[in-house]
Amino acid sequence: MEMKDERSDADRAADAEEALREADAAVAAAKAEAVRWGGTDKRPAEPADRHW
Repeated sequence: MEMKDERSDADRAADAEEALREADAAVAAAKAEAVRWGGTDKRPAEPADRHW
């Protein structure tokens, strides 16, 4: 049995545009978090000396 999608091309295009907007928003949020946490281009902090 084959199911037919009865939505129009305009409906599918609108759904695709919404998905792209949501993806762009997710990328912007991920970039903002990376900046908040210091980005990925920083070197890790040197471990502190341990005195036993």
